[in-house]
Amino acid sequence: MKTKKIMAAVLSAVALFGTCFAAGCGGGGGGTSSGGDYGNVVFNERTGEMYLDTMEGKTPIKITYSAGNGEEWMRQWCRYFLESEEGKDYYMLLTVDEQATTSMSSRLEGGSNLDDIYYLLASPWQSYASLDQLENLDELYNTQIPGEEETILGKLTGTWKTYGQAYNQNELHYYIFPSSTPVTGIVYNKTMFDEYGWEVPETVTELQALCEQIVEDTDGKIAPFVYPGRVSGGYWDFIGTNWWLQVTGEEKMNEFMQFESPEVFNSDSIASPSYGKLTMLQTFEDLIVKNKERYIARMSGSYDHYQAQQAFGAGLAAMIPNGSWIQSESGEDIEDEIRMMETPLMEDALEDENGEPIRYNYSGQPSFAIIPKAAGNKEGAKAFLAFTCRDDMLQLYTELCGAPMPFDYDVDSLELNDFQQSCIDIWKNSITWFEDSRSPLWTGLKVRKFNSGDPYVNLIINYPGTTADSWCAAEYAGVKGAWDDWN
Repeated sequence: MKTKKIMAAVLSAVALFGTCFAAGCGGGGGGTSSGGDYGNVVFNERTGEMYLDTMEGKTPIKITYSAGNGEEWMRQWCRYFLESEEGKDYYMLLTVDEQATTSMSSRLEGGSNLDDIYYLLASPWQSYASLDQLENLDELYNTQIPGEEETILGKLTGTWKTYGQAYNQNELHYYIFPSSTPVTGIVYNKTMFDEYGWEVPETVTELQALCEQIVEDTDGKIAPFVYPGRVSGGYWDFIGTNWWLQVTGEEKMNEFMQFESPEVFNSDSIASPSYGKLTMLQTFEDLIVKNKERYIARMSGSYDHYQAQQAFGAGLAAMIPNGSWIQSESGEDIEDEIRMMETPLMEDALEDENGEPIRYNYSGQPSFAIIPKAAGNKEGAKAFLAFTCRDDMLQLYTELCGAPMPFDYDVDSLELNDFQQSCIDIWKNSITWFEDSRSPLWTGLKVRKFNSGDPYVNLIINYPGTTADSWCAAEYAGVKGAWDDWN
């Protein structure tokens, strides 16, 4: 892909941005489809109804979800559920709502006209549990998976064995149900890399050299990075927290997340988990912030996540901080081959007992499903969620979305495209970590991982007035000053 072709595509994409978003790109008209992709199950795209044979005499299971990983995974899950013995008494009513997460608090508080299942992104779900707005899922977690010998809890892996628990009236119960485990980091344009002979970097030092090479080889016409400046954090945390994990390690990151003392925010102390936070932000400052005019595509600060991904697909930049969902979310806008690279290693990355660097995958704050306590068909919702834990349903999700689920199941035999395989390879060879805390300061929204807001875009916009050192010092001072009031 030559530079002239890239720039022509960029101009075309930029011209289309306004038209595309005003018209609501994607989706299709409303008609009814049956047979084909959904077997004998009828799907009405206009109404969201899915049913086998008839809806008469059957009970609806109402599901709301976002389409960040596309819609086919949900439709196919519903199709196979309806064809199964477990689904014979139900039909499905599907709603795609990208604002479901942000509106969930008010919906639960209202308590009426609620769907049976909501698939949500990161949100303060513990507060919903403490307000007794969510269905207790203990029995579901201990349910035997249809057609298998294992229970749902027995099949779960990693942090998810306990993450779904929260306190309600001083009692600990499961209230949310696991969903996707994304892979995050740096997505790169493999077609472009092959064209120019660029090597995938293994270290931060090599990443810096690559950025210089990209600028030099393209006379600055292609930027090393594009990012969504209108999104909090600009997706830079998908690189940053991977770096933080590399130098701090899983154990100390978990110590940080307990928030037992303001000293966990003291970045001047080598013993503090936040020393790694400072090291990571200093690296971000040296690599990206100090070179922002040369390394970041123009207009990045005004892009939302879709626009940034479209600009990446148009060849405006060689790399983008992102996750395994990018192909499902913006694949039609990306004609070139893309891959996920392992997050390049920091110079002082921790090593295992064999002297090999420990690799991490920061999966972002988890997505999950809830059943509202006031839902009309809780038993049907539980039957559906249990069905999705079958090996074939987990494999189907991974094949469609390119992301694993936090269960013990075979992914080696799956037919994945090259981008999906690059994500799965990283996941298989890494320790997956995400924020997990039952501290009342966390569940009460008093503290966050970054407690003074987003450091990345703050540095990009305000450097040298704000530096990594000054940002971390101000964060620590703020936490220390408020600690007694919080407790």
